[in-house]
Amino acid sequence: MQSTLMQDTKTRFILVTLLLIGVVVFAQNMLQYPYYQDAEGTNISKGWALISNGDLSPYTYAYDEPPAGSVLLSLWTLLSGGASAFGFPVNSGRILMLVFHLATSALVYGIARKTAKSDLSAVLATVIFAFSPLAVSLQRRVLLDNMMIAWLLLALYLILGEKRSFRHYLASATFFGLAVLTKGAAVGFLPAFAYIIHLRAHEHHRRFASSLWTALAIFLISLYPLYAQLKQELFPSGTLLGGDYPHVSLIQSLMDRGPETGRFLNIGTGFSQSFSQWVDLSNTMSDPVLIYAGAIGFIFLVLASIDRRDYRPVVAMNLGYVLYLVVRGPVFDTDVIALLPFLALNVGLVAGGLSKVIAGGLKGTMLRYPLAGVALLAVLYPFGVFYSNRLDLYTLDQVEGQLQAIRWLNEHVPADAVIVADNYAFVELRQRFDHAHHHWRVDTDPEIKFDLLEDDLCNIDYILWTPQVLADIQTYSLDLMRRAYENSELLVRYPNNGWPVEIRQVSKLDCAAEVASDTIDPDI
Repeated sequence: MQSTLMQDTKTRFILVTLLLIGVVVFAQNMLQYPYYQDAEGTNISKGWALISNGDLSPYTYAYDEPPAGSVLLSLWTLLSGGASAFGFPVNSGRILMLVFHLATSALVYGIARKTAKSDLSAVLATVIFAFSPLAVSLQRRVLLDNMMIAWLLLALYLILGEKRSFRHYLASATFFGLAVLTKGAAVGFLPAFAYIIHLRAHEHHRRFASSLWTALAIFLISLYPLYAQLKQELFPSGTLLGGDYPHVSLIQSLMDRGPETGRFLNIGTGFSQSFSQWVDLSNTMSDPVLIYAGAIGFIFLVLASIDRRDYRPVVAMNLGYVLYLVVRGPVFDTDVIALLPFLALNVGLVAGGLSKVIAGGLKGTMLRYPLAGVALLAVLYPFGVFYSNRLDLYTLDQVEGQLQAIRWLNEHVPADAVIVADNYAFVELRQRFDHAHHHWRVDTDPEIKFDLLEDDLCNIDYILWTPQVLADIQTYSLDLMRRAYENSELLVRYPNNGWPVEIRQVSKLDCAAEVASDTIDPDI
């Protein structure tokens, strides 16, 4: 009993220490790096809309993602003192991401410890995850993936270990359902969970545990399509069950696989570009060491899992999500967020297991621990060298130019101007500019494009430009945005340490000529 108590005290001490290190690493410069991303502004704006108007989006809710993340962000905003409690609205979300990052780190430790029954493996996996520049950069951003993976790891943690009861399976199913309702990509882990429950549940209640978990998870997930059906937005317009009136559709959104690329169902589209960002040494956020080491570690875990059943859940989670990405369609750079904890687990479990094997194989000799330590250092050396040279995460300011652009607009542009902007600025701009709009919605939302702007660039005054705006124009053929951009003049440009921001004014010369021609009497 005393030994168990001492072990629990040691584990808690190690975990608290790791989390304190994680706070320091993650929080250092987190509000200045990386730059505010368009997707962050979109997520913040949805939470803001829920508080302001009771709607799931400032525009028509298009079922691009389930609403649980927006609900959570709105609750956080209310509890933390409002959207501007930490200065710029996105900052509030980044503080919440710190909380989720710590939860994710703690769960990486817990899952590794349950899997390997070793504090060493757990410490290694957690430290690698905490210091990975790719994990730190992506998890600082206000992304639904960061909330989703925390719920997902908690669901996994609850079904690992000995003496699992029905309450563990019920709680696991609840958090899995919450993960899917936060980010739909979590459904890719469903086969892995089904396998793990069958593998780990006691033979006397295995069938009931599997049925119970599956039933509750599906019930929670089904709330999303039920909501859509209650709004008569489940089936696409023009179908038998969708009616003939125009409306958004959940099923249509789920079937959307992006611009046509010529590939079957667009499978694998964007993978090469995303993979390049994950491993490209010129990209400050990349982490080729974790990507490649995690992949190698996965191979070793597959081999080890032939004899070690405890490794199979981690193998299943790795494999399940990779297969999901293969068949889902387009792959985005943020999709790696859900894989990073498992890549860290792969390395931690293999490195800790290797050290243990060497120490056990040389039992009785004085060299067992020194050799085990040397082997461990050899595995970790590339991580130490690489991570120690990735210091821009903790020193570079990549948001000041974005903030200066908003200040310039506030100081030089009339309040009734129509501004089209990268969505990072949406909530802040809406404090003064009622006609500020997301560049994406200018072309994809009929109410904005045709009813408000009349598909006419003359009804746009200014563009708050970033590389994301240009990329979307080119990738998704945003016609009105393209015409507005091509007929605009640069007013101010902020280099912003690699993520430039421009303020452009749409030229109205052709508009004036068109108006003049419309007023000339054809009989004169």
